[in-house]
Amino acid sequence: MEKQLGKRGRPISLSIDERSTRSETDANEHWGWTAGLFIKREMDRLGWGYEELSDALAKIGVRRSAAALNRRTNRGTFSAGFLLACFAAMGSELALVKTRRREPKNVSGDVVSGEVR
Repeated sequence: MEKQLGKRGRPISLSIDERSTRSETDANEHWGWTAGLFIKREMDRLGWGYEELSDALAKIGVRRSAAALNRRTNRGTFSAGFLLACFAAMGSELALVKTRRREPKNVSGDVVSGEVR
């Protein structure tokens, strides 16, 4: 249920829906945890610990102790730049999860098939 409370702009949703009550903070926490998991899985695949990651990052100019890297990846509170630096230091590519995309439609609403390159 939406109600326009006498103000211009978007209506305010008054429904109690789990998706509508999830905050940006919750989403950031979830995705931060997932990003940390990407780093840990790649370290595991390479047989690396935090010392090896620390040494590899130092070679590209990112100086962090093994203990600091452990805390940072467990918290998941780091920038996208740090995530990319870790994967570059490990000599790895970051394969992101592919989301389901919608088929493009033409003006008449018909689905247009074809590959996206």
